[in-house]
Amino acid sequence: MTVTYGVEKCPEKFDEYRCSLPEQYRKLAADQLREDDHIRKQAIDQMRQWIAKHPYIRRCRTDAVFLLRFLRQRKFSIPKACEMLERYLALRQTFPHWFQGLDPFEKTMVALGEEEVFHVLGFDAKGQIVILIKSRNFRVDKYDLEDLIRFLHMNMEILSCDEMVQVAGVVLIVDCYEASMAHFTLFRLTEMRNIGPYINHLLPIRCREIHVIRLPKVAASIVDLLFAYVSPKLKHRFFFHKTIKEAVSYLGKTLLPTEYTDQTEEPKALTHVYSKRIRESRDELQLLDQMEIDVAKFSSVWSKTGCAPGGIDAGMVGSFRKLDID
Repeated sequence: MTVTYGVEKCPEKFDEYRCSLPEQYRKLAADQLREDDHIRKQAIDQMRQWIAKHPYIRRCRTDAVFLLRFLRQRKFSIPKACEMLERYLALRQTFPHWFQGLDPFEKTMVALGEEEVFHVLGFDAKGQIVILIKSRNFRVDKYDLEDLIRFLHMNMEILSCDEMVQVAGVVLIVDCYEASMAHFTLFRLTEMRNIGPYINHLLPIRCREIHVIRLPKVAASIVDLLFAYVSPKLKHRFFFHKTIKEAVSYLGKTLLPTEYTDQTEEPKALTHVYSKRIRESRDELQLLDQMEIDVAKFSSVWSKTGCAPGGIDAGMVGSFRKLDID
């Protein structure tokens, strides 16, 4: 896939956005995000001006679809979208071992794809994309938490480029069948302290529901500890199902693989479609690494809290309305 944009924060000419969303998603955007042509254009223009005048952002993508990740996630609250972008840039640089150098052709990423850890099942009746993660397919004897985070983040980066996903969001299903204690002890509390802000505030994708299926009893106490780092808002989006039957009664049979239902014909999943898209997005993933913010501005906050830059006034968002925006 040819990349037609760069990371110059104030290019001579910005790309012109043309909405190509199907009618169902245009209506969803209007109803759920308060998005229309005027609001969208105004928000993109103002966010571009904010980036151009930000003293600590050195390089950043300003193409419309990239900025719409943050605007749609924050329902077109421009200060909140700018804050999220600022934190996203800082996080990428603070934890480069998790979020930089992502390459779909790298040996570990290829292997994890082939071992079917991550399945894109398709779009449900609400327009949401449904993702299935099979814990048992993640080989804890071969891979570690860093490999898992890098693989999942690479997939989420490309998913968040899809405008239908930006608007309707994601439904995540995590099947814990045959997961061992080694799977759960991957998530050490010291690392969860840093992953928490990413899950709660910094992932530019609308996570609508998270369904955990067949969680082993022995893992419940570990999950309780991990939940300490999950925001109250996100906790309400978690659903725990003890059995497959219980999960299917909630999720329906349309998209789930036949191993979860009594259907005889396997649904046509989109996993291969998105795997191809990820491979074609290698240049785009590499371009993300060229974005840069003066992370030293936030270093004192990170070292004290272990999370993303804490207050709005830690960066430039607090003075958003004071900027001379034409």
